[in-house]
Amino acid sequence: MKLPPLWPGLRPAAGPPDAAPEPAKPSLPTTWLLLHALFCATSMAVGFHFSRLIVYLLFLPTPPINPAAHLVSLMSPPAVVLAGANATAMATITTTTTTTTTVTTTTTVAAEIGAHPQPQHHHHHHGPVFVGRHPIRVRAWPHPDPSELLKAHRILAAVQNAQRSTKRRGAGPARPVIAVTPTTTSALQVPSLTSLAHTLRLVDAQLVWIVVESGHRTDAVAAVLSRSNLDFLHITGPVDSTASLRMHALREIRAKRMDGIVVFADENSILRTELFDEAQKVTTVGAVPVGILGEDDGTSESFLQAPSCDAEGNLVGYRVSEETVLPANRSDMLMSSRLEWTGFVVNARALWEDTKDRPVWVRDLSAIDDADARAASPLALVTDAGRVEPLASCAQAALAWSLRSDSLHEVKFPHE
Repeated sequence: MKLPPLWPGLRPAAGPPDAAPEPAKPSLPTTWLLLHALFCATSMAVGFHFSRLIVYLLFLPTPPINPAAHLVSLMSPPAVVLAGANATAMATITTTTTTTTTVTTTTTVAAEIGAHPQPQHHHHHHGPVFVGRHPIRVRAWPHPDPSELLKAHRILAAVQNAQRSTKRRGAGPARPVIAVTPTTTSALQVPSLTSLAHTLRLVDAQLVWIVVESGHRTDAVAAVLSRSNLDFLHITGPVDSTASLRMHALREIRAKRMDGIVVFADENSILRTELFDEAQKVTTVGAVPVGILGEDDGTSESFLQAPSCDAEGNLVGYRVSEETVLPANRSDMLMSSRLEWTGFVVNARALWEDTKDRPVWVRDLSAIDDADARAASPLALVTDAGRVEPLASCAQAALAWSLRSDSLHEVKFPHE
């Protein structure tokens, strides 16, 4: 038996002469050779990307989601306009996923056109988004209505402010605050009142602002009060002095039987919001530390006017200068000293006439002579300076500042 030829065209080895010749096998088709050459040339030109694409198409599985259904979901519903009264539109989408699988999806769109056109409702459909072969689910907007979200933030802010205020002033609701401001016409009147208005708007309690002018009401002060958005009482008093204006405001509180904590917010003072929190703790008359800045009789000074306490927190005296502390039992020396009203707070009930809330050591306002020089001192309200309550735990931190400068009040207001 003879071996077959290894390759067509090659003759077999010599054998017996009487053996019959084997038929030759057909050569490779020309189409396969051309296709092979095309693939080789394409691979040389494109490189690895072409090979990876071939592997992806031939060997990787199809996506888990029907591509035809995904294509239909991404298509926005167009407006169907047909000539007849009732019509049906057929759309056929054919998608080939592999070389051997063909998926045909048919969608039917029905539109009825009557005498009156139907309103169109635009529904935004969020289909899956593909990143490669992995779909990503697109969810709806998770946030609620912006107005409801803003309302929730306001409620949280109110709760936090109430918690901070309760921690500073103690438990219980805040008592109303009555701010007394005597004012005179000067170049700094409007700027000072505007600054005080912004401070009083930050008070976390019901507040009434009493502004006392000398002689008559001015339009400049009325404009500041109207812009402050605060509850105010604009009154006039005698032209004598600032002390007389202040006493006139206190008598107005007694006449109207206003309830709350009286805080003296003078034009030349700068107040901290902590002052109003400490004022909530007062029972009758209290004293708080105040920083004094400026000059007195031409001499520059800067010190802390504050109550002086012993180790147990009881009042023993008052610091009236940088190096001077006067004992509380020396009322004559304290009355002659220049004490700022900003450093004192008063319970309004202690000013009422014929009331049990006013102790015997608190003077009746009708018994105070405005012409007396001692009426300019806040200790004129009491007969015993040792009964005044020291607030802020006798701390040496100023809750307010008082600017002393007589030259500022001498500047004339620029009239037309």
